[in-house]
Amino acid sequence: MNLFYYIHYSMKKEKQITKYRQMGSRNKKTGKLNYYTITSVDHKKFECECLGFQYRTYKDCKHITRLKYLLCIDR
Repeated sequence: MNLFYYIHYSMKKEKQITKYRQMGSRNKKTGKLNYYTITSVDHKKFECECLGFQYRTYKDCKHITRLKYLLCIDR
């Protein structure tokens, strides 16, 4: 039984994690641009570090929507 578990574990596909950097909107006080890091797991699950995604994790923020459009995913 241990041998089967070892073979099953060694044949498991590793997940591909990709990080993207997306430009946000301009800060009104300082005039600087905000940049957000978007993490992708196998181009299926996306996570963003912006405040909009932290409040609503069930819905994609505008940065994830724009990145999916640029990568031609889920049109």
